[in-house]
Amino acid sequence: MARRRRRSKGRSDLLTGVVLAMLGIAVIGALGATYWLVKRSHPVLDAETNCPKSGPTAVHMILIDRSDPISEQQGQRIRQSIDKLKNDASFGLRFDIYTFQGDAVHSLEPKLRICALGKPDEANPWIENPELVRRQYETKFVAVLDQTISELLRASSEPNSPIIESLRAAAISSFGSIEVGKIPLRVTMISDMVQNTRLSNQFQSEADFRKLSQSPAWAALQPRLKGANVDILYLLRLSAARNGKPVQNRGHQLFWEQLIESSGGRLLVVDPL
Repeated sequence: MARRRRRSKGRSDLLTGVVLAMLGIAVIGALGATYWLVKRSHPVLDAETNCPKSGPTAVHMILIDRSDPISEQQGQRIRQSIDKLKNDASFGLRFDIYTFQGDAVHSLEPKLRICALGKPDEANPWIENPELVRRQYETKFVAVLDQTISELLRASSEPNSPIIESLRAAAISSFGSIEVGKIPLRVTMISDMVQNTRLSNQFQSEADFRKLSQSPAWAALQPRLKGANVDILYLLRLSAARNGKPVQNRGHQLFWEQLIESSGGRLLVVDPL
């Protein structure tokens, strides 16, 4: 009887060892799969921009007009709009922030180029450290974007307002290497939209897109928006007048609607501030 018990115990120990070995292999496999999933879901990022080295998931170009001071109320509305864009941004969306300082010849580089990081409330506590995700989101994305916007909203004054030239130059810099339809493209223009350069001056003559599009200057001015959705935060300027009449009127807005459509964009919103 004792011999049978020893044989039964030996078989039981062997079976237990096999089960434990299989469990160990399963655990190792699960850990490996988890590591692979984490690596796959967390692409390698550029240390300076936060952007995936494989490329952004979308691009949002924001242009800010500093040709005239922005009032406190306008500044508050602008910050509210930027906060919404920032909070709604998904991982990998790249913000390119410009000022209207372009011309028809030179390239234009953004004041800031930065991608949105993963939101803290979207962190997976099983494979991520939520506190680390929160800290990186706030310090490497939110704080950097907020600081740049605050700096660009400070009072300033410029003699010219090259809105069309800047839109063209910024589109080349931000959208130029992107195939049409590959990723979502968006433009937000924060400006009174009163063009004032040698090639086109809306303080001197009525905004007339048909006339501009038929002029020799149009070839050097036309932006390439590649299907981007466009919003305009339309800064109202009581001082913007021509022969005693406001430059900003329905005809002025229509000029920009036609220009954006002719340039391959879709104007979605004109929001007077």
